[in-house]
Amino acid sequence: MRHGAQGSIFGERGDLFGPSPARFGDRLKDMDTNKDGVITLDEFLARRDPTFARFDKNNDGVVDRAEFEAFAKESAEYWVKRFIKRFDADRDGRISKEEFAKARKERFAMRDLDGDGRLGLEDLPPGPRERVRRWRGDRDKDAQDSKDGKEAGKDANEREGFSLKRLLGRTDRQFDRLDKNGDGFIDAKDLEPLAAERVAFASKRFFRRFDADNDGKVTKEEFNRFAKDRFANLDVDGDGKITDADLPPMMRGRGLLK
Repeated sequence: MRHGAQGSIFGERGDLFGPSPARFGDRLKDMDTNKDGVITLDEFLARRDPTFARFDKNNDGVVDRAEFEAFAKESAEYWVKRFIKRFDADRDGRISKEEFAKARKERFAMRDLDGDGRLGLEDLPPGPRERVRRWRGDRDKDAQDSKDGKEAGKDANEREGFSLKRLLGRTDRQFDRLDKNGDGFIDAKDLEPLAAERVAFASKRFFRRFDADNDGKVTKEEFNRFAKDRFANLDVDGDGKITDADLPPMMRGRGLLK
């Protein structure tokens, strides 16, 4: 098995709980609400209760499309406010092209660690940098026999990194797409269509994932079904609870569970 495939299954450190055992340990302690060293199914599912309650506005035990989309609309409206606040330097309630470009240039400068005006491998942290190098090496090896001049030129440009000039060109195009009425500014009205798209997509994805019987509603049982599957996977010995014996060897005996 190749390292990349193995990493996607077992995580960076080869354990079944992902790349950060310490973070997983903290989550386990939080889930053990009565601090008895054992996590029951009820405790495991309890952390989902507040989320379901936020969706289920009328407290009838099911989430319908109107309820979910009302919640999603609140989130989208918040995103619009955050977006404008981020770029609107003079706080006039709208974003000029200059403000939009200035914020992007400042972000670029923070990421351009060597100050050479481009984002390349040397600007990445060591881990991601090495993974990109390996990916490029594998890709080049696989394509060696079929590569034509056009692809080779593209690879050369890619290796040169992402330049500030290229960023600003992309920024101009993005600004023009967001400035729906073409007045040279982005305001909340311009962002309404994108916010509506976000709401529609979130609703479609939510009901596709959780509405098992396709009745247009999500019960609490449906909402928790994947979490129950995760609990069963973590309950390695199948005794109905997560204990120290269910943890990977490197995490046992640390006082996380009994």
